[in-house]
Amino acid sequence: MPPYNARGEENGAKRHRAVLIGVEHYKGVRNDLPAVATNLRLMREALTAEHTGILRPEDLVVVPADGGTAATVDPLRVRGALADARKEVTGLLVVYFAGHGIVRTDGSDLNLMFTDSRVTRDRRHPFVDTLSWRDYVMPELRYARADWVVVILDCCFAGNALGAFSPATGQNFALLTAAEPGVEIPPGDPGTGTEFTAALHRLLTTGVGEPVTFTRIVTGIRRAMTPLKAVDGHPWVPDERRHGDDVVLALAADSDDGQQDDGQQDDEKPVPARWWPRLRALASHGGLLSAAADRVTRTTALATAGVVALVGVGAWYFLGGPGVGACASPLELRVLTDPDLLPTVLKATEAYPKRDGDGCRTVGINVYDAKATDAVAAFRSSSLWQEPPATCPASGDCPRPQRDIGAQPDIWIPAAGTAWQRATAEGASGGDASAAPTASAGRSVVDLHRLGSVAYTPMVLGVPDTLALAQSLQTDDPLSAIITGLETAQPDTVEILRPDPEGTEGALLATHALYASSSAGQASTVEQGMAQALPAVPSTARDLMCELADGTLHTVEDRAAVLVPEQTLAQFNLSAGEPGRPDCATEALAHRVAHYPADVPMLDLPFVRVTWAGADRDADARADAVEDFYEWLVTDPDAQKRFTDDGFRGAAKDGPAPPGTSSVLRSEDNATAVHEELPKTGTGRDVFASLNATLSRYRDALGPGRVLYLLDNSTSMADKRVWDGTGGAKALVARSMSSLGSRDEYGVRTAAVREGDPAADLLEFGKNSRADAQRAVAGAKAVGLDARFADGMEAALSTLRTGSAETEQPRLLVLVTDGEDFESVAEKEQKRLAALAARTPLVRIVTVSLQDGACTPGRFGERLAVASGGRCLDPADDIAAELAAEVAKAGTGDAE
Repeated sequence: MPPYNARGEENGAKRHRAVLIGVEHYKGVRNDLPAVATNLRLMREALTAEHTGILRPEDLVVVPADGGTAATVDPLRVRGALADARKEVTGLLVVYFAGHGIVRTDGSDLNLMFTDSRVTRDRRHPFVDTLSWRDYVMPELRYARADWVVVILDCCFAGNALGAFSPATGQNFALLTAAEPGVEIPPGDPGTGTEFTAALHRLLTTGVGEPVTFTRIVTGIRRAMTPLKAVDGHPWVPDERRHGDDVVLALAADSDDGQQDDGQQDDEKPVPARWWPRLRALASHGGLLSAAADRVTRTTALATAGVVALVGVGAWYFLGGPGVGACASPLELRVLTDPDLLPTVLKATEAYPKRDGDGCRTVGINVYDAKATDAVAAFRSSSLWQEPPATCPASGDCPRPQRDIGAQPDIWIPAAGTAWQRATAEGASGGDASAAPTASAGRSVVDLHRLGSVAYTPMVLGVPDTLALAQSLQTDDPLSAIITGLETAQPDTVEILRPDPEGTEGALLATHALYASSSAGQASTVEQGMAQALPAVPSTARDLMCELADGTLHTVEDRAAVLVPEQTLAQFNLSAGEPGRPDCATEALAHRVAHYPADVPMLDLPFVRVTWAGADRDADARADAVEDFYEWLVTDPDAQKRFTDDGFRGAAKDGPAPPGTSSVLRSEDNATAVHEELPKTGTGRDVFASLNATLSRYRDALGPGRVLYLLDNSTSMADKRVWDGTGGAKALVARSMSSLGSRDEYGVRTAAVREGDPAADLLEFGKNSRADAQRAVAGAKAVGLDARFADGMEAALSTLRTGSAETEQPRLLVLVTDGEDFESVAEKEQKRLAALAARTPLVRIVTVSLQDGACTPGRFGERLAVASGGRCLDPADDIAAELAAEVAKAGTGDAE
């Protein structure tokens, strides 16, 4: 059918709109973007130009309305504009955004930033006053009434929106991004706008001969950006996704009729834009020129050649005869994968030969990732993909796979077969009731048929080659034996790190073995130890290695043994300049040797065909396309090369193929780091049922928590001016409470009491209202008594360790002092309290010393930190931020 034209006669009565959003001014650490004001002007001109504009001036909603003054751009204003457009537009809806974009550390969840946007340390909710493309913008536009939705993103990381592109079934939706995923772009020139929008303006206002459609824009914008480079020298390649045929975004610049240029004049036959190249070919063919009555005219070069008779071979060519007909819409396949696999699966799908002999696409493949735990839960309650819950319970958010994951996939490639086993197991919740479907959570309406594995990689413990470890422990030993050997050889040196087990299946399998190897037998011991080494848990193995490669973690990068896939370790071992070395890798990251735990199953990358109940449209063609794609992945050398180039082991008939000569595993950098012959590890069949219990332990270890503040309110606190005011003790405590929520237990005690008296409750320990707690702290008074920390600490540790049967629960004791009475605790008493702090269940102790001294080696604050795995903060630290981050590790307020 012809491209959709908002100016066409059949669409004249419909409501069309463009929502143009430009954020020029930013507070905090983000630089202003003065080119954005010019961008808005260019887009207004392009969309409403007299001869080429597809919209009228009254069809535009511009934010800010004045076109880019110092006015604050509020996400609530943008949300309102998008919501109104979703409900009111019945024709063409164009949404344009220019400003800063930001993503999570794993590259997911593109967030559009506004004037007051900021980034926090909370790994669950790192962005404030932003709009998530995945969680808000795409879901809002997915349900638009418009005939066509076109979104244009001119911001850093715009391409990261592609992974969450999930239009509704049958919806016409196109997305154009300024660059590919992971690419940042220059801020542009204030006088001429950003390079991307300036090029877009030229294309929309100077098209000659035929309307400017979305597909023409894609070709033109890529050509225009080819000579330019994005940030860090990246190639500047705009990207796109399209669901539907095509849509006109500007009329031909040389059209005689500014109101209508859809190829239809009087009784003339409308001609789809994609057929015009074929008609030009016909016009140049002498035998096909005629003055027939059935004519097709157009103000193009074709008009100078006369008219074309749509008879005989001409009509056959025009209407789609064998080999030369117009391209049909390709069949779309959606591939859901594990975050650890996303970069490689994307490379493989891009290499898939998706075109026929005429160059027409036959299959389009969209790849997106989701947290491993979310994917499993969604498949177990898959009806929620089609029928999301109407209301959310008071206890928390509703499960909405369409929002949290994306459109219903045709293919699932998890990292390991354990994920598939958990998704298909009947009632195997393994101790986690949330993993099993219930009447309220939904039911399964999918068939998950495993076809085979597309590649393999084992999980390894990557040990810096500077840390001595017996070679005998490199293969066929359980993780506990490897860690014990490492800690014996390197006492007080080693940190064991792994990514978020909620995020990737590999990290979950590693966590299962890691908890079993913990000497204390507690998940909280493991997790709080990691929290001490890392400010936040990285989402993927690559993110973990990138964070270590940053070189700013105070030597953690030199002493961290990492649980990651072998392929990730092999990539980061590569020397600078070697193909396949990650962009974030630096010389700060030590070369690591792979140790292969026998109790961590292999990642076998299963290819799972997903068949949905009631999805009968194109069912046979879709099944054939899925089978063909699978066969290509596992048998075609070019497809397998995409995996082996990234350090995976290829798929042989009976399992992993030996690495070839060009494999990263065979590189000189990995000659002594990896084993070509794979050690024996399990398949995961014996552990999958208990992985949900591991997840429960992990979640319990992260909260809800128990936090008790012991606050020095002695006279010296006021005398030294560290009691009231910004940066004072009360303000620090009140601010840190922002991470505490209704499910946490917490309280505040004052330590300045008469000898023999217990510490006084300023806020009784238990579940409290955060507002009431902060008011209580703000109203606290300093008193003319000494702070008695010895008795107060002993009672506080007893409170935190009793009253709950949950041993995995995080526990935190915060001591706030000016150091005077704190340091007066006798040496013998300090040693006794340090020994008490080291007991189980573990209570991490964070000492906040508002004067220098308490945190130096050998002093009381540092002793308590070492004994409990806690921290000692003094004026050399950013106390406010660091204390808030420490409380966030125990509290759940930021997640509510």
